[in-house]
Amino acid sequence: MRVHVYAALVVALSILDRPADALDTAPPGPTVVIVTSSAVEAFGEAVRGIQRGLGPAVKAVILDLASNPQDSANQLSGKDVRLLISVGNNAFESAAQFGSAPILATMLLRADLTGTHLRPQSGSLALDVPLGDILARMESVLPGKTRAALIRNPDANNVPASTLAAQAKAAGMTLKVLDCPRPEKLLQLFLSLRGQVDFVVCPPDGTLYNSTTVRPLILASLENRLPVIGFSESFVRSGAVAAVYPDYFDVGAQAGELARNYLAGASLPANEKPRKLRVAANGRVARLLGLRIPGRADSESGIVVIQ
Repeated sequence: MRVHVYAALVVALSILDRPADALDTAPPGPTVVIVTSSAVEAFGEAVRGIQRGLGPAVKAVILDLASNPQDSANQLSGKDVRLLISVGNNAFESAAQFGSAPILATMLLRADLTGTHLRPQSGSLALDVPLGDILARMESVLPGKTRAALIRNPDANNVPASTLAAQAKAAGMTLKVLDCPRPEKLLQLFLSLRGQVDFVVCPPDGTLYNSTTVRPLILASLENRLPVIGFSESFVRSGAVAAVYPDYFDVGAQAGELARNYLAGASLPANEKPRKLRVAANGRVARLLGLRIPGRADSESGIVVIQ
């Protein structure tokens, strides 16, 4: 079973607002089961957002696979369940295996859905951020830096290089795309970019970017003054100069609204993307690389600056 890349890099204990045993206070109405794991902090943010998006008229049941796995089959297959909202890859697999209601899958990547067959009326809200959106936000973090590179696993990210280059051009940048099917090649490919690009984008992929590969990558970034753009705040704290990633609470709120619309008769989207992104930057790493990040950690700049 694949480990979701966000779970691998942002794992922390999270306290959910509504435990599964407090169901007697739930309002009457259609039942939605939120399948999640409280072992991942980002999932907790998403669940709180889902509750906000669903509103008080929907009976929301939280099934925590981390603390209550033994009862998952019964709760997922209940006859009164109108919709399953899965939070994370493992939750999606459990919902697909044991549930019978349509699924709204979220807090995973589109690659996690590859090869799966969602049951009729199901949909997804994946965490993938288009490269063009990442590069557009780099203008505010790294002004004047227009030569970008992307190191990806072609098995997880098979968007044509020409399409990615067009996205970069629309953002006023050039792009080199390097395919890296094995993590052992990551450092070699990264070092081959010295002097050729201004920064390297690392897309979310646990096979390439994990606890084993990130540390030597960050050291190479600092030694060669070649900035790394990651995909989470944790990545930035580890030494990436910046990251662009979804606002997990808003992803949940968006999923809750989509679920509420579905219960009212609308269809679930086949491939929705996050509507709100966050940008984090590491001020200390930027200074070590001879860069200056403009703006401050406030609503005006929109950048969370980590020192």
